[in-house]
Amino acid sequence: MKKISLCRLCLSRFRAKNAALQPAKLENACFICKGLVGKLDSFLETALAQSKEFEWSTFAVSTSFSKDVFVREEKVADLFSPGDFSSLKNSLNAQAISRISAATGKKSSQRFAEATFLLDFISGKSNAKPTPVYVYGHYLKFSRKHCQSRWHCSDCGGRGCESCGGSGQNYPSVEEEIGKVLQPLFGAASATLHACGREDVDVRMLGNGRPFVMELKDPKKRAPDLGVAEKLFAENSDVRAINIKTVPQYFVDAVCNSHFEKEYSALVSADRPLTAADAKKTESLSGTMIFQQTPKRVLARRADLERRRKVFSISAKVEKGGRLRLKILAEAGTYIKELIHSDEGRTKPSLAALLSRKAACDELDVIGIRDYFLETLA
Repeated sequence: MKKISLCRLCLSRFRAKNAALQPAKLENACFICKGLVGKLDSFLETALAQSKEFEWSTFAVSTSFSKDVFVREEKVADLFSPGDFSSLKNSLNAQAISRISAATGKKSSQRFAEATFLLDFISGKSNAKPTPVYVYGHYLKFSRKHCQSRWHCSDCGGRGCESCGGSGQNYPSVEEEIGKVLQPLFGAASATLHACGREDVDVRMLGNGRPFVMELKDPKKRAPDLGVAEKLFAENSDVRAINIKTVPQYFVDAVCNSHFEKEYSALVSADRPLTAADAKKTESLSGTMIFQQTPKRVLARRADLERRRKVFSISAKVEKGGRLRLKILAEAGTYIKELIHSDEGRTKPSLAALLSRKAACDELDVIGIRDYFLETLA
């Protein structure tokens, strides 16, 4: 019988005796790992040195091996019953966790790790990286010139040109305004905004604000004084973030996949001055189910579908100049501008059709998002 030579660690993983196995005289003569296991100490030394560059209290370990290693391991495993050996990956992960804990006094936590030790036995490299920090809060947008996420200039693709004044953006964004406060505070490499829906560039976000989570990648700090951020936000006349706190990663899904009723304030004009009688007609839309074909203005990026949405209530008041001030409570996903002007009949019923007039939404604000569910998670 041809003998299979294994290094000390690989040999120890096979708990039952088998005459086919023998200790390898040299580590790189190991049939399975070809001496890779012997690199664990140097890998950990490199990664531990990197981990001193950022704050962390819990960690996870990830190891990578080439497919060839697993093929060779399987050939040896075929000589044993399933319960008589442990895999190379599991054994090495366990050893790495034990040594990192012993060296740092910190705990392993696969789910809530603040640092990830990446041991890549394919490339022969290792490193330690901080996991992202997630900051939850609500943002207020007082500007009618800010979009929500970074919107690269359509002329230069974000490089900066005469058209965008060198900014690389079509519009300034909420993402940038919040990021320029939080990113340096956490010493993060980048900041990405995840929000519960979005408003148009020309729509203000008022009231209790829109729920968001800012993902801060490669942070050097995990628990800076958020009161400093609150003060800086208070000085911003365009965008403000309130009630911010760090949260687990699952908040991103909770925020992005939740749908809440919203309250709006809209200023409406028509091709003639609007009257108290028009206001009364407008209020008759309360409790109505409307049908909205995807608006023409977003057809380039959204499927052309018909959506059923409930308008729970509308109140209307005549203002100077013969315009109506509307307060609207509607189901999530309702296109309010189209509810007013009809989008050439793609929204039915609409205010324009009800009044038999051309109507326009001159101003629109979101004044409330009923996101009470998220507050039970925070």
